[in-house]
Formats: sequence, structure tokens, C-alpha cells
Amino acid sequence: MADPSLSIIIPAKSSGGFILNTVDVLLNYLQQHWHGQFEVVVSVNGALAQVQETQAILLAKYAQDARVVIHQHLAPKGKGAALQSAFLSTKYELVSFIDADLPFDLAFLGLAKDAVNEGAQLVVGNRRLSESRVHLPTKLLPSFFKRHVFGLLYNSAVRLLFGIKQTDTQCGIKLMTRAFATEFFCHLTCHGFSYDVELFLLAKGHDKKVTSIPVTLMHEHGQSTLRLGGELIRTVKALAHLKHKENKGEYQPRPALTAPQNEYLQLTSDDWGISPAVNEGMLRLAQLGVVKRVSIMANSLHKDYLLDELKAVPGIKLGLHFNLTNGVLLGQTSGHHHVDGLANTMPLLTLIKRSWFGCRTLPQALLKDIEHEFTLQVTALQQQGIALSYFDSHHHVHLLPGIIARIAPQAKALGVGHTRLVLDWGLLGKPQFLLCWFSIRAKAAVEQAGLSYLPFKYPGRKQFILRNKWQGQLAKVAVPTEIICHPATKGDLQLLPAEYTDHYDGARVDEFWALYNLSR
Repeated sequence: MADPSLSIIIPAKSSGGFILNTVDVLLNYLQQHWHGQFEVVVSVNGALAQVQETQAILLAKYAQDARVVIHQHLAPKGKGAALQSAFLSTKYELVSFIDADLPFDLAFLGLAKDAVNEGAQLVVGNRRLSESRVHLPTKLLPSFFKRHVFGLLYNSAVRLLFGIKQTDTQCGIKLMTRAFATEFFCHLTCHGFSYDVELFLLAKGHDKKVTSIPVTLMHEHGQSTLRLGGELIRTVKALAHLKHKENKGEYQPRPALTAPQNEYLQLTSDDWGISPAVNEGMLRLAQLGVVKRVSIMANSLHKDYLLDELKAVPGIKLGLHFNLTNGVLLGQTSGHHHVDGLANTMPLLTLIKRSWFGCRTLPQALLKDIEHEFTLQVTALQQQGIALSYFDSHHHVHLLPGIIARIAPQAKALGVGHTRLVLDWGLLGKPQFLLCWFSIRAKAAVEQAGLSYLPFKYPGRKQFILRNKWQGQLAKVAVPTEIICHPATKGDLQLLPAEYTDHYDGARVDEFWALYNLSR
């Protein structure tokens, strides 16, 4: 019987040219020993300059090789995060993780495939089994012994804290079914060294079959991206985080949302166009039926990327994400804004201060430019054939005093008569609660203008981390409710020009996977 198809992900941090040998060894081995289809996905991660250097080296050799997928990962940092975003670039039924220095006998892959055929969902290498072997030069014995002791202590702590029975949770070679890998990444929030523990917590909570098999380690050098001293503090924090999640039932099965419950959730993704990864995340979630509304930034650099695919999603609603605080405004390029208005893009804090933190109407010269910019942005999208059904805004600037009253007549004239009010009392005690104050001030103008709006929820980081708990909260929503989100398949905002950058980057990935989890 032919081997099943296989995707191997290599997290390559600060790897430079040595990754070429790793990829060649893998390709040669798979060509000889794996009779199904296969691909090697290299997740290049680390500092931007190192990522770009390694990516260029890989592209120079493998750009035309369909067996090699080169994936760039910048944020969030960590081995687990690099695997998570690279998983979206895989396509085959079995998924394997292997360390970039390839310190294992690849015969593991055949043994792991046999274990999957016998019903295992997760197959892990185990260096503690009596059949496992280590081959290394004697000069590496001190460093190997140090890492071995750290590993024993770490595993003892994991077994004590979580009741996990495996004697080796951190071995750098694993293989699993695609279904299990999808479940795992939908629960993964530990992005660093301890990401492996979530594999075992999920398998334990969902009663999945895990098989440990012996491995042969072949250490030829002492190169490693792991620094034991710095890792100790991060490990303590990570294990505390995982224990908190376990106590909250995050690794237990939870019923999927019903069709009526899903209909109430009007999930709105903001910031379409700010970056390719943001667009990719929104499109995937829209195609899955999770995201119902997408807000488009008319002046963004990547507005057109995947736009036709988005417009083709059945039932999707598109809106203007009115933008005054990011990039170059449309009125600036045409020279229509005034010196005392929007001649220069204003930071959000500047606009808030000019409104006396929501206590007074913005200056008339500024409001005149804002109205003109709003018209330009709506018109620009409509001229592209985008049927707009609502508007909101980047950083919620439309809620500042005077803006709604100024732009509402033009919005209705252009056929965009629905907007957003951030009236979520769950924000009490959080920095975003200022938005509730702005919304209270804007509500009278919205109603006087005859604009419509929905009840609103603004989930925070806690909801996107405690995903099972959040899903339980969403299941209780009993009326159509707008829920804001900012998903992305990976963090890529640091690649943008300075005037288009945004501080909210890596955390968008947690939002993406929390939302992806809702589709299952």
C-alpha cells in the first residue's frame, strides 16, 4: 500500500546557509523511502534581517522546487508560533515537526506512519526509552549532559503539574494526523519552548491515542537556539499559563456552536488591506462562515490583495473602515486638505486631545477635511465595484465629537446608513472603556441622523486565549450582535513602511486561531 501524503515543517531560526543541507537530506531521504506525496515546509523565523537573509538563500536554490515551501514568520516570536503559522501553508494528511539541525535518524517517519495506521493520532519521539540511542563526539558530552539534566527536570515538573504520563515531552521530532494538528493549533497559545506540552494536554483532554517510539540522536555540533538560563524564567511563566488554561477546562471538548447561535454572531473583521497576512486571515474566516462582515481601509497598501476572492464569498457584507490615523490619506495625495485640517495624518492621541478627550466638538476646519476624506474613501471603494453596507473606523475615530453629525448626511446619500457604537459595558476598567464614553456622546447624533447600529461586543485578549470559555459566552448571545476582531495568519506589520505600521501585530494571530476554532 502506498504511503500517505506527508508535510514536514522545519522551524528554522537564525539558520543561515546550514538549512540548505537539512532540506537536501530530507528531500533525498523522502525521495528514497517515502512513496507517497511529500513537502518540506521551512518556517524561517527570528530577527527580520536574519529571516530575509535565510529566505533569500532558500529561494535561490528551491524557488522552482514544488517539494519545498518557504514560509516567512516574524511574529509572534517562538518556535510554537513559527510552526503554527507554517501549518497553514501545508496541504497533506500527515504532519511532522523536525528540528532544523536534523539530529534524528529519519527512520522515525516510517515507524510513526505505522503507528498512525494502528490508530495513533500523535506519534512522538522519546529519548528516554531504553531502545533510544545517542551518537555524538566526546567534546559535546558536557553540553549534552547539561541539556539532558534540564530535560529530566523539566519533564518531571510537567508530569507532576499536569499528570502527563509521557517521559519525554520535548523531543524535537513528532508526527500527527492533520485532524489532530488542526485541533492542536486551534488551542495553541504557548508560542515558545513549552508549546509541546499543549500537544499532550490536548491529547489527554480529548482522549487521543499517543504513541511514543524510540529515536536515534546524531549530534555532530553544539549549535542550538535554546539558551537554558534565559529559558528557565520563560518556562516557569509558560507552565503557569498552561496550568491556568487546564484549570479553566481549555483542553476539554466543547460542543460546536449551533447554526442559530452562529447567525447571531455578526463577527466584523477590521483593517482589511493593512497587510497581506491580515487579508489572508480574514478571507479564510469569511470562507468558513465565521466572519460575516469585513471592514476595508480605502487608502491601505494591500487593499486589492485577495479582494476579488473576498467579494465572491457568499453572504459577506463589506464596509468602509474609515481611516484618519494610518498611512497617507486620499485627500493628502490630491492636495485637498488644509494645513489646519488633515494636511498631515494625525496620530489617534492628537485627535483625542483636540476633542478634549471627548468633551468638545472637533474644530470646524478639521471636520470639513474629515467629511471630504470620508467622501473620498467611500467613493474610492464604490468605484471598484464594492457594495458598501456600513461604515466604522480605524481606532474608532468616527466616535469623536462632531464627526458623526458631519459625515452622516453624506453617508446616507452614498447609501452607507449603518455604523458602529462601542457600547460594551464589559470594557469597564479597561483602557478601551474610553470608547464607551465616546459612543455615549455620539449616540444622539447617530439616532438623529437615522443611522442604524447593532449591540456590540469588544472581546479582549483573555477571550482569545481562553477559547473554550469564550465560545461558551458566545453561545449565550441571543440577539444579532456585532463582535469586533482583528485576525491575521501571522504577524507581518513590521514589513510595512513606517507611516503604515501598526502596533497590534502578533496578537492578531491569537485572534485568528480563536476564531478558526469557532468553525470546528
